[in-house]
Amino acid sequence: MSKTIWIVVANRVTARIFAAESPLGAIDEIETLLHPQGRVPDEDLVTDKPGRTYDRVGPGRSASDPDTTQHEHEATVFAGEIAQMLTKSRNEQRYGTLVLAAPPAFLGALRKAIDAQTRSLVTLELDKDLAQFDARALRAHLPERLVRAEA
Repeated sequence: MSKTIWIVVANRVTARIFAAESPLGAIDEIETLLHPQGRVPDEDLVTDKPGRTYDRVGPGRSASDPDTTQHEHEATVFAGEIAQMLTKSRNEQRYGTLVLAAPPAFLGALRKAIDAQTRSLVTLELDKDLAQFDARALRAHLPERLVRAEA
């Protein structure tokens, strides 16, 4: 198994993968995934108006809200794409441990999308949007040690 640590920093538009060879070492960017649909306004992602419902009493009608917004749907789709890439890379033994950093809602979507075997390699999670930082600036925002010390 690889000793490489992958740091995945993501939001609903961008996922950047950085690698480190040691828990205290420098990091280098190795891959970027983009999902531009995460940036498009909801009204441009949906072609139909919301469904209409009838009131139980009287002649009124009102628009019904979908259970999830289109942005939430796009975030779930992108989290699934990231999860597939992480599974494939795990099977190719490109990394041995994972660090995940994403805004809270997207981090939740990633947790749901990642399979149990890949999830077992996650040693650290940060609920912050760090996707805009280059490798040097990102390293300054991460803990000194990229993996938790073994107890």
